[in-house]
Amino acid sequence: LAPDFCILTAYLKSAVMALPASSNAVIVIVDIKEDRIDDFLKVMEKDAKGSRDKSQDPGCIRFDFLHSRDTPNRYYFFEFFTDDEGAVLHKASAHYKAWADFKASGGVEKQEVVKLESASIPGGWALQANDAPYSRAGSCVFVQVEIKPDRIDDFLKAMEVDVTKSQIGRAHV
Repeated sequence: LAPDFCILTAYLKSAVMALPASSNAVIVIVDIKEDRIDDFLKVMEKDAKGSRDKSQDPGCIRFDFLHSRDTPNRYYFFEFFTDDEGAVLHKASAHYKAWADFKASGGVEKQEVVKLESASIPGGWALQANDAPYSRAGSCVFVQVEIKPDRIDDFLKAMEVDVTKSQIGRAHV
């Protein structure tokens, strides 16, 4: 895996706050033209603040904005929505339009969107409910893996142990 793409598992463990099992997540990875970074940061401040305001974006549960340690012009948006309709409402908001207008102006060199969900993972352990002060991660790692189809059950069992033990361990910090 490329170092930049290994940026959000420990983060997911510590940053996600009491999310409904049916929620949907999106990770957006963008490379911004170097001469447009200041404009981009202003737009993203508006988008992030609007997304976190329930009166402006009631379907957005969480919106985090992150910067790559390894690639100076690469940024990540980590967004959780109540459901698909919540994501549709988000894209109709004025704060999202500011981002869309920036993108349309040619400030983005490259964009990738990764759509995620947890409802298909049995047992209710996949998302961490956590309101402790340490849930504001200052550093994070995102690991993307492809599991052989005949090993998915083994992988889910191993991840359940990792996730639930990590949550228990953090509760004692």
